[in-house]
Amino acid sequence: MKTFLFLIISILAGTAFAAPRVNNGGGGWACRNKDSGQVVWIKAADLTKVEFYSPGKLAEKDGDVWGLLREQHDLIDRTLPSLAKILKDNPLDISKKLRAAPDALSYIPDAELRYKPPVTSCPGGVVSFVQLADATLDGEIIYSKRVWDLPVFSNYQKAAILLHEEIYFALRKVFGDGSSYRTRQIIGLMYSGLSDFELNRQVEEVLNDKARVQKGIFGFANGPALFNVQVTCTLNINDGEYTYSWTPDLDVPKFYMVIHGFKFFVDINPVDGSPKRLQIKEMTSKFSAISEITETVPMFNSMKRAQLLLRGETSKARLSCESNSQLDFDPL
Repeated sequence: MKTFLFLIISILAGTAFAAPRVNNGGGGWACRNKDSGQVVWIKAADLTKVEFYSPGKLAEKDGDVWGLLREQHDLIDRTLPSLAKILKDNPLDISKKLRAAPDALSYIPDAELRYKPPVTSCPGGVVSFVQLADATLDGEIIYSKRVWDLPVFSNYQKAAILLHEEIYFALRKVFGDGSSYRTRQIIGLMYSGLSDFELNRQVEEVLNDKARVQKGIFGFANGPALFNVQVTCTLNINDGEYTYSWTPDLDVPKFYMVIHGFKFFVDINPVDGSPKRLQIKEMTSKFSAISEITETVPMFNSMKRAQLLLRGETSKARLSCESNSQLDFDPL
């Protein structure tokens, strides 16, 4: 008989964010100490591919945030005429639109985050997504003062976030973009060190693509993503309960544990340490339950608590996991 798999996802209420969700916003990644929660670095999400997957391409500079932003506008005026016209016809005076919020901003599901910093970029810490700015439809930009004032959040990264807001504002006005996907592509290209000709060619391709009007894939459910976070799991097998802690080990992408006569197999995503495949086998019977479905990774990446209910011919098992991270108690 075919093994049945039931996936039950339970989301518990997350920490309340004082600043309200508005419309659209720029986000980034934070590296934080696992135990203390101290922030080690903050990075703009738009630069993730360039910074972490194209070593040496991102030439981060020191300087005033407004001067660094002006440099990017000069690059646009010089090499990207189509984008320059869009921005000129739909201006957003960032300097007059900024407003600080003292507390953490709510996560906004308008992004398609295809790249995440590898956990190796945050030794001994946790990588999680953080909302850095939030824009209303009329262009007011709310930013998290708590994060913005951190010394580890460089002016270079801040300028990329502000440029994100300007471009996304214009693309929403002109094309009706409902996802920041194209904005992220454009900014990533602008910071990639391409020749003027190649930069213009690739940005033109992005502008000529069909606008994405649906909100992107986010999947964090108002809680810190469980990238490289210690997880405490309870495995219930035939009325027996077994609890253990698990920290993903990227050096062992496939491993198993023997728990009371059952083998618990886990395949690990080598980038963020999330489980991408789960299997439980009973060593003395034919019972086997497996999870290879696409919901597995988002579940473990997005929720403070999650449950997998697996059933086979003769037995059943429920795997319940809860993150044990400082980020759950102290969101940026």
